[in-house]
Amino acid sequence: MQRYLMNFNTRNMETRNTECLVVGSGVAGLTAAVQLARHGHHVLLAVRDTLADSNTAKAQGGIAASFGKDDNPALHLQDTLTAGAGLSDESVSQLVVTEGPDDIRWLANNGAEFDRTEDGSLALGREGCHSRNRIVHSHGDATGAEVARALTVLAATEPNIRTLEGCYIVDLLTHEGRCYGAIALWHGRKICLRAQHTVLATGGLGRLFLHTTNPEGATGSGTALAARAGAALADMEFVQFHPTALALPGCPNFLISEAVRGAGAHLVNLDGKRFMPPLHPMAELAPRDVVARCIFQEMTKANAPHIWLDARHIKNAAKLFPMIAATCREYGVDIENDLIPIAPAAHYMMGGIKTDTWGRTNLTGLYACGEAACTGLQGANRLASNSLLEGLVFGRRVATIIGKTRLPQADRGLYWREENLSEAPLESVTEDCRRSQEIMSRYLGITRNAADLTRGKEKILDLTKRYEGCAAHTPEELDLRARLTCDLLIVHAAMRRQESRGAHYRSDFPQKDDAYRKHFSDTRPVYDDAQNIKEEKTAAAAIGFAL
Repeated sequence: MQRYLMNFNTRNMETRNTECLVVGSGVAGLTAAVQLARHGHHVLLAVRDTLADSNTAKAQGGIAASFGKDDNPALHLQDTLTAGAGLSDESVSQLVVTEGPDDIRWLANNGAEFDRTEDGSLALGREGCHSRNRIVHSHGDATGAEVARALTVLAATEPNIRTLEGCYIVDLLTHEGRCYGAIALWHGRKICLRAQHTVLATGGLGRLFLHTTNPEGATGSGTALAARAGAALADMEFVQFHPTALALPGCPNFLISEAVRGAGAHLVNLDGKRFMPPLHPMAELAPRDVVARCIFQEMTKANAPHIWLDARHIKNAAKLFPMIAATCREYGVDIENDLIPIAPAAHYMMGGIKTDTWGRTNLTGLYACGEAACTGLQGANRLASNSLLEGLVFGRRVATIIGKTRLPQADRGLYWREENLSEAPLESVTEDCRRSQEIMSRYLGITRNAADLTRGKEKILDLTKRYEGCAAHTPEELDLRARLTCDLLIVHAAMRRQESRGAHYRSDFPQKDDAYRKHFSDTRPVYDDAQNIKEEKTAAAAIGFAL
């Protein structure tokens, strides 16, 4: 794997020094930044676009937590473990469902407005695989936007936070198993960001696929740069496809929240018949991997680009889900009177940068939280609305452990360089991005098998080899390289797991196999970057997940 993606020499580069470098503006990154700043730490918040651009802002359903009178953390834990298909770490899950309610209260006390009942208590909805109503939501179906708004306001008013918008993190700077910050591309120029602590909260990688609910920046850039630096990864085979994305020609893959099915909407095939009740006891509220596969099978049988979601019998559906109703109306669909055309779309990565219960990676000074991290909570299939919860909990826990960690200052004489990459302009970047998406969608989608995985790997390697030894120059070129790195990580993991579990379904191994009831880690060599020629031992033992 190519270590660096640009030629640089930190001796003669513009440098910004900070105590804490936080990368990403979703719920995890903003929570970490705000919590760090409030405890007196100096934070540089690096954002690839603007503070408003993140997966968090697009999240509709809500945040899961046991606030109901008939609910408790033990029930939330059981639902999490059930959805995770045997791979959710029980101790991590227990931690999240227990601590999560207080983090939501913190958010509410700091400006986030959540929907409430007439008596002032939180209004709670239900989503797939939840045994109780426990989804905290805002403005019906705009929870993520409200969470992002509240946290952005907090971050903007903290004097200890400096924000660099339009800042693309290119590579991490590491030496002898420790991270010292990163190289970035900021408004077209290379800069060095030196940091005592670096937090990656870069989100997911849905844009590896043709059809996704994720924003443009979800290309796995954080996962890829962590892998190049030698950070351990885990569970990269588990990519969740959301069952219900709006499927209309010329329409973006807009998410139709699971909360719509939680309110009673039905899935029907092109003949207008429900098909989920005979297939799973929870029908439309079965785990997401089950529902997505069943929809995919119905589409395949009918050779159709979509099936239907029927919300016509839900009273005041447009009032309950105003953002969904408005978007559907924009494309000619009235959710109270029309069937909604839907199809599965890539939505969430359960795997990622492997961390412990404090968000620490195997590289000293490097932390990860949010969708970019693999904490062990999500297992093989994320429980609906546990993602914002995980971001809140681990954003706060990362800030807490950084406050308790004292690392020696970096040697000011330490510098990094890469000066051997070809500067020839890269060709066909746009076409190759599209080609990589086609490969992933065709060979590593909702269903997989050995022949497809082998063919997909060959095609990805063919693309990757075209760019080996070449420098990237633009965010578009960097995104392509991140895509190809993550493509390979996913296909390697998918080939290794010869069973079907959660979001990873193999038609040639359709059953679960207890021999595979474990997490597969991918730990790469850590390089001595001061010389950039010598391969060192792995920085630390791989972090294990207890089952």
